Amino acid sequence: MFHSIGSPMPPALADLTVPPALLDEQLGALREHGWRLRGLTEALDDPAPDVLALTFDDGYRDFADAAVDVLDRYDARATLYVPSDDLGGHASWMPPPADRLPVLGAADLRDLADLPERTVEIGSHGAQHVPMDVLPRATATEHLARSKRVLEDATGRAVRSMCYPHGYHAAGLRRRVAACGYDNACEIGHRLHARDGDRFAVSRVLVGPQHDPDALLDLVAHGPAPLLPAVKRAAYPAWRWVRRAARRTGRNLT
Repeated sequence: MFHSIGSPMPPALADLTVPPALLDEQLGALREHGWRLRGLTEALDDPAPDVLALTFDDGYRDFADAAVDVLDRYDARATLYVPSDDLGGHASWMPPPADRLPVLGAADLRDLADLPERTVEIGSHGAQHVPMDVLPRATATEHLARSKRVLEDATGRAVRSMCYPHGYHAAGLRRRVAACGYDNACEIGHRLHARDGDRFAVSRVLVGPQHDPDALLDLVAHGPAPLLPAVKRAAYPAWRWVRRAARRTGRNLT
């Protein structure tokens, strides 16, 4: 799971940006060690032991400017998740100054979807980058359907994959994602996804600037330190109440 490629982030969110030169080293190391790098839907459809899924969240313009050439260099494909209401705008969900980071527009997504070899799969990051598991059911369903429709109109291709904004989800939300016609959905999870796991709760590991090639190879082979996923999962129920309160008061949570 990547986010920005090269754009500056506030210090508290520094792990959400990877310099282009480091991305080049990371993907080069993965290919050198035999990994086939694919988008999420393709990886789920072909769960071979040498297939690794690459995902990029948020749809920042720097993906097209800095990541696509690196993907091409290593015969890599990836899934890009975009919040559809922010197409052609800025990262409104981020704290300043990152809230001015540009988001790709509809024409950009069409260009990416039309790249040879289906290099980039366009997926939904919701209509808005808000925690969907605390939205009213009807609102969450409308967001899911609207995002899928907008992205399919922009790309001319079916949108099969969805990424939960902020990573949070619940059983009811997973059912609504499936009912809206998505084929899979991913969370953050902070652990490796089991190849026979739930296609609507695909866990990922965050890749940041701290991952040199050796650290990344260890991460994809063994996952993060075992304490981190357990702590994150334990915090989910309480954090859900905090996020519900934030939604009522209009506060943004990153």
